[in-house]
Amino acid sequence: MSSTQFLELLVSLTVQVSFVIIATHWLGRLVESERVQSRLWTVCYGILLSLILGSVLLPHPRFLNPWNQLSTNHASTLLSIEMQMGRFLFWIWLGGTVLSLMVFLFRAWQVNRFLKSCQPVEISEYISTEALDELSQKFKLSGKQQVRFLTTTHLSSPFCSQLHYPYIIIPEYLLDFEPQKFNFIIRHELEHLQTGHPLQLFLQRLVEVIFWFHPMVWWASQQSALCREFACDEAAIQTPQEIAQYLRTLLTIIEYGATQPDETHTPLAFGRGQSMIASRARRLTQIAQNHKTDHRISLSGSLASVSLVLATLLTAFIWLPVDVLASPRANWSPWPTWSADALHDFGVSVHDFETYNGRMELHELLQHNSTRHNVSPDVTR
Repeated sequence: MSSTQFLELLVSLTVQVSFVIIATHWLGRLVESERVQSRLWTVCYGILLSLILGSVLLPHPRFLNPWNQLSTNHASTLLSIEMQMGRFLFWIWLGGTVLSLMVFLFRAWQVNRFLKSCQPVEISEYISTEALDELSQKFKLSGKQQVRFLTTTHLSSPFCSQLHYPYIIIPEYLLDFEPQKFNFIIRHELEHLQTGHPLQLFLQRLVEVIFWFHPMVWWASQQSALCREFACDEAAIQTPQEIAQYLRTLLTIIEYGATQPDETHTPLAFGRGQSMIASRARRLTQIAQNHKTDHRISLSGSLASVSLVLATLLTAFIWLPVDVLASPRANWSPWPTWSADALHDFGVSVHDFETYNGRMELHELLQHNSTRHNVSPDVTR
């Protein structure tokens, strides 16, 4: 991939990602529940990763070519600028991606090491039999993938994680809570696991690593994180009368965390972030007052997901014509070398070269001019 092709790829993907995130947020406002909206964000992150794969493995459309009318001198100057900018942005992007990936892997290693230091705990000793039966019916608490409960003194806020097995880690001080408050916490964390939030967070982190420079990606991360907590808050309370008690439970955990901060960065923590806590409290108060949240139009999760996929297919055609060397004689770019070679190995013939165009000689012209300027006076004589 040349520097001009990378520049076109980066600009086009940045625009496409923005459109997909906006479509996800808009569709999320129309779905029937916060749980469905949370799952829609999971679909969104999967689609964003698919867009990246498609952009590097498949040809893309070329319906516009604004550079075709440029003179050779102007096109040569523009190409020189694009080449320098493409190389500069590539190294900046690569450095940020490597750094983001290192942070992601380090935090994953920290969590894995932290889990090994925790002790198993039997929650049946801390909640009533009726509550345990209710949780067993609603959530998967038995079988090969049964939830494992751990406890530790080096934690202020409970959280859940799922690597090989689903875990819920409970701070030791919460074991002294009264059964109803303890039940709130267990319901909240079990909803995280049942709704697939660990997988969503993993996909979200991958998108953040690749698009670390994109403000819309970080905005989407905030929105999806808030949506996850909204969905789990709804699952934790069964009646509006329980909201006040639930808010007091949340406040107790926040107060303890203010005096005993966590030593390890934990994913899907129960109480973290002042702005998020305030948003959750406001929403719970609205639910207590209105008993429900109204949607003018209610879409099912399947319909919203299908709509998002269709919107993404249309978005994939938004490919900005940045590359000056792109041939105007073809409506599609050639197949990338790596995917074309793989198809050729299976006997599939694909178009993997640029259609001839006089402008393609600009690259050789720039190299020739660069070589000529670098030749010493003695040699020219």
